[in-house]
Amino acid sequence: MHTTVAFATSLALSAIALGASSAAAQSARGSLAAQRERDQLPCAGTKAVVDSARAEAMSVLFSNTPVLTELRQEQGIPSATQLGVAVVLDGSVCRQLASHFDHALPATTRVTVLKLGPIFYARDPDQRHATGFFADSTLKVLVRLGPPMDK
Repeated sequence: MHTTVAFATSLALSAIALGASSAAAQSARGSLAAQRERDQLPCAGTKAVVDSARAEAMSVLFSNTPVLTELRQEQGIPSATQLGVAVVLDGSVCRQLASHFDHALPATTRVTVLKLGPIFYARDPDQRHATGFFADSTLKVLVRLGPPMDK
């Protein structure tokens, strides 16, 4: 009887400890997810916005204008078919690039940033001001794009 009570007590304490460590693990996972979301906060990564920004950036970057031809040469940008394109979700990069827009953005505004080979494209969330800009690997603005023109 004494052994049974000791074993039952030991089993109960183990279950309590296991439950506490499981709750702590879930809390840690929740904290990591919340931290990841905070780190990405200023970055916009929704598919529709990213697809639109990608089409816009590629169209402008590979246009035949002298300024963009020179930009491609200076930055060593490969052809459109060889250019790697990635969505940037690093909040510090999005924040720093967002600070280069020529107008203030509300704190809750998310910015779409793409990495196009060696350069970045930051898309202005307010397309009435400008469409965006290209920046180099040091996040220095290379070319600003004006607002879209009505056809």
